[in-house]
Amino acid sequence: MAAGKPSKEQLKEKLDTLQCHFTWKMDVDSFSLWHLLQKLDVEIKHTAHQNQVGLLGLQAYLHQLNNQSKEALQSLAAAEQHNDEKHLPASTAGSLITYGNYAWIHFLQGSYQEAENYQERAKKLCPTPWDVRLIPHIQALKGWSLLAIRARNGGRARECFNTALMLEPENSSFRTGLAMALYSSWNFSWQPDIEKEARIQLERIVNEQPENYRAKIYLARLLERVDKEKSIGLAKECAQESSDPEVLKLSALFWMPLSTEEALRVIQQARQQDPGYHLLYQALANCYKQRWLKANQKEGDKIRCQAVKDLQQIVLDHPDLDLTLVKLQLAKFIGVKKPAQEEKIYGELQRKINTLSLRCRQALNLFWGDFFLHREKCKAEAKAKFMECYKIPVQTDQRRECGYRLLKIAETYQHDGDADAANDIHCFLQEADKHLPREPAGLGLDDDDHPIPQRIWHDFSQG
Repeated sequence: MAAGKPSKEQLKEKLDTLQCHFTWKMDVDSFSLWHLLQKLDVEIKHTAHQNQVGLLGLQAYLHQLNNQSKEALQSLAAAEQHNDEKHLPASTAGSLITYGNYAWIHFLQGSYQEAENYQERAKKLCPTPWDVRLIPHIQALKGWSLLAIRARNGGRARECFNTALMLEPENSSFRTGLAMALYSSWNFSWQPDIEKEARIQLERIVNEQPENYRAKIYLARLLERVDKEKSIGLAKECAQESSDPEVLKLSALFWMPLSTEEALRVIQQARQQDPGYHLLYQALANCYKQRWLKANQKEGDKIRCQAVKDLQQIVLDHPDLDLTLVKLQLAKFIGVKKPAQEEKIYGELQRKINTLSLRCRQALNLFWGDFFLHREKCKAEAKAKFMECYKIPVQTDQRRECGYRLLKIAETYQHDGDADAANDIHCFLQEADKHLPREPAGLGLDDDDHPIPQRIWHDFSQG
C-alpha cells in the first residue's frame, strides 16, 4: 500500500466493523455452497415479500465463498438496482450492507484501494453514533439472510426481527419475517410453545397477505394436528395457485402421507415451473419410495421400474445439480434386481466424498451400510459404514438411524455371547456423542427444510 494508507491488517480491522454478510457469521457449510446457491436462486425469483437487497447480498457472499468473484460482483450490482432510494431509511440500510459486501469482496480479491473506497462510502452512510432509524432495517436484512440458510438459524433470525419490531412495531415486513423465523425455529426444534406462537403469527400474516403462499404452506403444516380440514384446504390452495417451486415442493411433502398420487402430481407440476430446482427431485424420489413401500408386489415392481427410468433420466439431464440423495435412492431401487450396480453407485459417490456435504456423507454411509446389512448379510462391513456416518458431528435423522442400527447390531452381538463386541459399540456411541454440538433436533432429508420423523426416515431408508 502507498504511504499513508492503512496496512492490510489495519484495513481488515476496519472491514470487520462493517454490517454485511461477511461479518454476520452466516454459518455456511462450505460443502453445501452449490445446494444453497440453487435454493437461494428460487428464493430470489419467487419470494416478493422478502428483501431482495439482502438476498442478493447473500448470493454475492456465497459466490465469493465458492471462489466466483465475478458472479459475486454481479449479484451486488443487481442488489444496487433493487435498492429503491425512495424508501428511506430502508434503502440506506441496503446501501450500507451492499457497500460492506463490495469492500470485503475487493479485499479478498486483493484490490485493497477499492476495498478502502467502499469502506469509506459505508462509513459516510452511517457515521458514529449510529442512526437508530437504520438499525431495524439492518436487522431485517440480516434476519432474511439467516432464514435463507434455513432452520438452524431460526433462533438468530427471531432475535433480528424482534429487535427490528421493538423499534418499528407496526412494520408488516418485520412481522412477516418474525412469523417465518418462528416457523423455522419450530421446524428445527419442534417445541410446543414455539409452535403455538408461530401459528398465531402465521395466521395473522395469511389474513393480511392472501397471496403469501410460503406463509400458507407453513401454516398448513402447523395445523395438521390442530385443524386438519383447514390444513388440507391451505395445502390445496398452495398447489393450485402458487408458482413458487419451493411452495409446491412443501405442498407435495404435505400430501406424501395422505396421498402419494397427489404428491406426485404436485411435484410434476413444480418440475414444469422450475426444472432446475434440485430439491424437487429429492421430493420426487421420496414420493416414488413411499408409493413403492405401500404397493403390493406386482404394482410395486411397476413403480420401481418407473422410478429407475425417471430418476436415471433426471441424473443425466442435470449433471450440474446437487442430486446426491436422488442418486442414493436410485441405487436402492436398482439394487432390488442388480445389487452390483447399487454398490457401484455408492463407490462412485465415495470417490467424490470430499465434495459432498456432511449430510450427504452421512446418507451415503447409511445407505451403503444398509446394503451390506440386507443385501450382502455382512454385519462387520455394515457396522463400519454406520460408524463412519455416526462419527460426523452433525445431528441429522441419518445419523440417528445409524445409531439405531448400531444398537441393534450390539444386541445381536450380546445375544450371540460376544459381550466385548457389544460393549465396543456402546463405547463408540458415547465417545462420538461427546463431539456433537448441542442442537435441539435433527435435520431431515431436505437439508432441514422439512425434517422427517425418525421412524419415517427408517422406513424410507429401508427397502
